[in-house]
Amino acid sequence: MRVGIVGAGATGLTAGFELVKDGHEVTLLEAEPELGGLAASISVGGTPLERYYHHVFAGDTAMISLIEELGLGPRLRFHSPTTGIFYDGRLHDFTSPLQMLRFTPIPLLDRLRFGMSSVLLKLIRDGERLGDRRAIEWTRRWAGRRASEVIWEPLLAGKFGDRADEVSMAWLWARVNCRTFKLGYVDGGFDQVYTRLAERISAAGGKIELGARVDGIRQADPAGPVEVTTREGTRYSFDRVLATVPQSTFAKAIGAEPDDPLWAAGYLGATCFILELDRSVIPYYWLNVNDPDFPFLAVVEHTRMIPPSEYGGRHILYVGNYVPRDDWRYTTAPERLLERFAPYLRRLNPDFELSWVRRWHYSRAPFAQPIVTPGYRDRIPAHRTPLPGVVLATMSQIYPQDRGQNYAVQMARDVVHRYFRRSGGRPD
Repeated sequence: MRVGIVGAGATGLTAGFELVKDGHEVTLLEAEPELGGLAASISVGGTPLERYYHHVFAGDTAMISLIEELGLGPRLRFHSPTTGIFYDGRLHDFTSPLQMLRFTPIPLLDRLRFGMSSVLLKLIRDGERLGDRRAIEWTRRWAGRRASEVIWEPLLAGKFGDRADEVSMAWLWARVNCRTFKLGYVDGGFDQVYTRLAERISAAGGKIELGARVDGIRQADPAGPVEVTTREGTRYSFDRVLATVPQSTFAKAIGAEPDDPLWAAGYLGATCFILELDRSVIPYYWLNVNDPDFPFLAVVEHTRMIPPSEYGGRHILYVGNYVPRDDWRYTTAPERLLERFAPYLRRLNPDFELSWVRRWHYSRAPFAQPIVTPGYRDRIPAHRTPLPGVVLATMSQIYPQDRGQNYAVQMARDVVHRYFRRSGGRPD
């Protein structure tokens, strides 16, 4: 078949790789000038580095198996990085269960309840049964009100803003149950995974066109070809199309009616600074910021896990946020935004000065975090779309693990198997 794939992120590239292995004629159309989607990279000191912080967990079997299949297995190493919480003006170690039990901002009894509730979340195998429960209600009941107020609620508020009290417990379950203390990273960056996928696709005769923003997907005859047009006016004709773009982008491309559920998906945007520094800022890899007046959610000092020597001696600090697209942290010019963030970075490290920053990079993405509320599962669109020749595989269909490289890779494999391999290649 002639298969068109809209989007060359983790889902699109993995699907393209699977499809060319099956002998299909594949063309990927990517709106941006680079591969990888939310896992796209820049270069720091000659080494690729993800625009948004990335790692894999020990249980991310789909991503790990893909890395191995691409011959990159020897470069995947697992680390034991440190974690901290900034609360009430202080840094607190929060890496191990023992350090969690020593977390003095909450009473000892609540620390014990927090630990037991975390164990409970690890033991629950089917987190979807928590889908109709609100996360804040669950944490207050099982972790204790004080632990909820100090640990969970600031993180939910930092992530989801004024929607925090609506977030489903299934989402929070996935954050605890599916994660491990050890984190994996590919020496030299995940860019190698996406570059190698692109090379394998091209070697098998597939095409990847960057800067090709799709704005129209039509299928006049249910048994006929799917016509795809780009903003530049280029037209393509495919036997089948796999769309890996956000729901609203897909809805616009197919001309969905205003009341179509495809338009209803709620997403937060993401903003992220990468600061190249001449020294370290925090003593952790990952620091959750639990003081509610801070304008960012977390800081990640990547070079607490990967040595600065990999990046020309620079210390790498991510400053990340998930915010509505009309929020000032999304709309403010990055130069001004960094100036506004600087006093808060100084609260994390009183010695910090902007002069430590030798270079900075800024990225933002409009559709980065689905808002997972009770009843979310019932609102997930089917992979099969109103157009018989078009399949949708997008971030909001991953539930309750709503994003991440591992789940994108797994979804790509699942939809290729289900909709492009069965019934002679016709969607079942």
